[in-house]
Amino acid sequence: MSPLGSANPPAETATTVSRLSPKARRVAAGSNVAAEKAAAAGSQSAAGSGTTELAPIVLRGERGDGPVNGIVAHGTTTGSKTDTPINEVPQAVSVVTREQMNQQNPLSVGDSLRYTPGVFADSRVGGVLESVFLRGFGGYGVAATNPQFLDGLPLMTGTGYAAQVIDPSTLERVEVLRGPASVLYGQAAPGGIVNMVSKQPTDDPYHDVGIETGNRNRIQTSFDFGGPLTDDGVWSYRLNGLGRRTDEQFDFSKQQRIVLAPTLSWKPDEDTKLTIYGFYQNDPDNNFAGWLPAEGTLFPGPAGRIRRSFFLGDPNYDDYDRQQYMIGYNLEHRFSDALTVRQTLRYSHVDTSFKGFAINYYAPFGVTTGDLNRLAIWDQERLDGVAVDNQVEYRADAGPLQHVLLGGVSYQRTVDNNRSSGWGIVPAINYLSPVYDQPFDRPQLASHARQSTDQAGLYLQDQIRADRLVVTLGAREDWAFGDTQDRLTGSSQSQYDHAFSGRIGAVYLFDNGLTPYFSYSTSFQPTAGVDAGGEAYKPSKARQTEVGLRYQPIGGDASFTASLFDIHRTNISVTDPSNPLFYVQTGAARSRGVELEARVELTDELDLIGAFTYLDTVVEKDTDSSVIGNRLVGVPKQAASLWANYKFATGALEGLSLGGGIRYVGKSAGNNANTFYVPDATLFDAALGYDFGAAHPQMKGWRGAVNVSNLFDKTYVASCFSAGGCFYGNGRIVTASLHYQW
Repeated sequence: MSPLGSANPPAETATTVSRLSPKARRVAAGSNVAAEKAAAAGSQSAAGSGTTELAPIVLRGERGDGPVNGIVAHGTTTGSKTDTPINEVPQAVSVVTREQMNQQNPLSVGDSLRYTPGVFADSRVGGVLESVFLRGFGGYGVAATNPQFLDGLPLMTGTGYAAQVIDPSTLERVEVLRGPASVLYGQAAPGGIVNMVSKQPTDDPYHDVGIETGNRNRIQTSFDFGGPLTDDGVWSYRLNGLGRRTDEQFDFSKQQRIVLAPTLSWKPDEDTKLTIYGFYQNDPDNNFAGWLPAEGTLFPGPAGRIRRSFFLGDPNYDDYDRQQYMIGYNLEHRFSDALTVRQTLRYSHVDTSFKGFAINYYAPFGVTTGDLNRLAIWDQERLDGVAVDNQVEYRADAGPLQHVLLGGVSYQRTVDNNRSSGWGIVPAINYLSPVYDQPFDRPQLASHARQSTDQAGLYLQDQIRADRLVVTLGAREDWAFGDTQDRLTGSSQSQYDHAFSGRIGAVYLFDNGLTPYFSYSTSFQPTAGVDAGGEAYKPSKARQTEVGLRYQPIGGDASFTASLFDIHRTNISVTDPSNPLFYVQTGAARSRGVELEARVELTDELDLIGAFTYLDTVVEKDTDSSVIGNRLVGVPKQAASLWANYKFATGALEGLSLGGGIRYVGKSAGNNANTFYVPDATLFDAALGYDFGAAHPQMKGWRGAVNVSNLFDKTYVASCFSAGGCFYGNGRIVTASLHYQW
């Protein structure tokens, strides 16, 4: 249960049942209409026989893209693009529910994934840019290669410092599909995807306002409203937003944010639903963390340790501004019990302006003891994009086989206008006694380009059920066209790629709740640019074999998953030994490992979430033979976490909830040569909540909470990508909130 009490709006149900068994949820999820008809028929029969007629009770189960009553989700649309029970997806899927987010109060989407296996989201502090690694593959900030999706459509990332980032306050759930996902989503890194699901209009009136404060001069106000707009419920809405201002852990650094997310739903009948939504997020006058050398952070530097709060830039120069907005719609129409069509479309816009300093990680230290050599850069970027996904779903029986056929056509166009300087040398800064506002020459314009990218995909999937056996077959063909115009030289460059992706998987559903599964899947990811011979780079490709076992005990709200996977990635760009200014695509890497996940609502009062990851990554091919056999940089070999939340339901402590978590992050390679490692770290989190109305009815609707991450304020290095580039982890963050719901 949430430390904020009943902080979630009711799910879209006629009769909401919060504690259905997994089996009941599965039955209800696939039979909403049938249940209504059966209830009505039973009512008429009772009347005809002279017995007492009871009002029909309609059970509508959890949708795969809707609210979850608790921390255990049983359905997903991310794993198959159809509303499918998680235990029928032949690939690892994790769902972070709104209840879990309420308990832990994540400050970014990355924070919400800290207790998820196979995910490393603490590689770089700050919520301005997300840095997420999945199964060993990923990156930092705008260089991250794991695509993120919102409601099944891709978010945009530019060639400079523009990237769409979604505030978690607007989300109903965050889902992670681990392993290659190109068969459904097109270009994607082999580690998987993160799909965020937005809050949707509610059938019942819902209003929540809140205020939040904390250390680092944090102040935040928020609201979340929803409900029907008409008596018949044909029109409904959701409107949520917030305003936030907080300091970061670095001197002179702050984060500011304004969010507004309106949604309008039109449901003229049980077969048709149109949802129109908008999203606006403004992040003005922000800063984000730069890297520091290993000497001074991991190891003693020439003049001792570098403070965790040390600011390497200049408060009169460093700045990151971002405005983003989106508008789109989701349309679904069911022609019959067998045939459903869906279309999702979104237009997105991002504007960023960035100025900042960075440590020269090739030569970080200056002549004077304590001096750090710096570089300066500026970047202005505008991203515009349209994404659309058209789906036809057909359900049919063929003898003993039940088919769920899905056919789709997706299209995405992105236009990126970018102006950027080169890295300019600026005066060094001493980390013992920093002097700011030093005069320097602003770097000159070095690049001005317009890049347009068009990607179209055609996919087909068949989920075949024969008694307890579920087989999933999927295939997709993608075509990508890119055009880059250099506004400085007048030259242009075009690139064309196409790729085939597939997935085959099988699941067997035992009566006792055990579900073993197997899958083989492939993925691709385009690589921009040309080699020394002028030939366009080919997409990198990957293949994965995965086996796993799920367990959902009958009659309880719990889910256990164990998975083993083996990923091979090829066509990786590595330095051309004949021309170091270019790359050749002869690199290869492997990632294999074990993941364990447990989500248990042990009682109505106690929730438990546990995760474990063992990751064996290795460089298989490289033009630098000395790194072959080394571990991939920045990725922990082991990670484990445990979260518990207990709510007192009776007695003097009724309404009080206590939560606590422990996160272990194993050591990781600090550079490609593996000459040093980032040591492991163990961190603790805590939560305390109080529902004032539980013991004091006159205060119904009032809830308070205190959340603390890194409870003991441990100073640690989160990750490194070279000897000159390391990131401190976040220190203690304390938030205290007060909400009123009616």
